[in-house]
Amino acid sequence: MKLRKINPQTYELFENNQSLGTISTYRNPFHDSCIYLKFNLIKIPTTSPFLEIRKQEQKPLQVMIESSHTKLVDFMLKNGFKCKRYCFEAKVSATDLKHHLRTQFKVLPFDVKDPIYSKCCDFLYKYYKTTHELVSPLTASKNEFITEVPTKTGYYSLDKQGRLNNVAFTENNVIAYLCSVDPTSCSSFIDNLLIKIFT
Repeated sequence: MKLRKINPQTYELFENNQSLGTISTYRNPFHDSCIYLKFNLIKIPTTSPFLEIRKQEQKPLQVMIESSHTKLVDFMLKNGFKCKRYCFEAKVSATDLKHHLRTQFKVLPFDVKDPIYSKCCDFLYKYYKTTHELVSPLTASKNEFITEVPTKTGYYSLDKQGRLNNVAFTENNVIAYLCSVDPTSCSSFIDNLLIKIFT
């Protein structure tokens, strides 16, 4: 296999003098400790290009890919990549619920004008930073994160001491981010959040 850099962000792969397609690189300023790869391959190579790409880019490589691309996933796993996180997207309605929603839990709404909004943003930033540390450390500052990530509305709950323990950022009746530091109340918070979303 031969690898040729055809522009600053793109490598073309060749085997037996035939192009197998390209692998593009890009950076994520929120997770800038690695280089991300995007594949546009006609055929999976028989040998790995990853060592050479890493050597040229001088950073660890990371990929986000849909699980339906099984051949590419298998190829990456056989050539040094490890699956560090699964992400799921679900479209649900009240008829999909497996149990009745419990309503005995206080969930409060917020929007960008409420004094609690900045505390909810701080809560999300700390949660996001902690949960991403082992997968791809957050490299954005708190100000950069808060400018780009949180939506303008959502819901929260407080523990007995009046501290935030569950926060959900929502947009157009969609849950954008959900974070909790209290496993005992999280399920009840989600139940009541769903009641609000479904109504």
